[in-house]
Amino acid sequence: MSITRQIGKCSLVGAAFFSLVGCTFRPNLIGAHIRNGGDEAKVVEVTLSADDAKTIKDREIYFSIVVVDCKNHENHFPIKPYIDGRPASNFSFSISGSFVTAQGTIPAKFLVGFPNPCVALQGGSYFFGKLDSTPVPLSGR
Repeated sequence: MSITRQIGKCSLVGAAFFSLVGCTFRPNLIGAHIRNGGDEAKVVEVTLSADDAKTIKDREIYFSIVVVDCKNHENHFPIKPYIDGRPASNFSFSISGSFVTAQGTIPAKFLVGFPNPCVALQGGSYFFGKLDSTPVPLSGR
């Protein structure tokens, strides 16, 4: 193989790699709900499409469920997500049906300072860039 051809292949591979690294995946959240998890805790549940969950699983994108103030996104609280009772970071969750629910626990006292809480997913992957969803209102308080 000629040196020109090798350089051309390396350039294409490099361009593909850097185009993926710089991308931001923006899953569309269907909704977010909160329920009691005991006296001191609340459980936050976030629903996303099965297609978005498959992308997260296939690309092994690490993420957190992030509770934010809808009006001031600087005030936030990240939550470790679980899907099917297992850490989402294991990427061993099943995808059946149209939707997947990720959930995590937050201290109840944290929500007192948030008159209008929202929820987003944020994270990233070593090779596939960032994950950053648009915040959606948290219902069921």
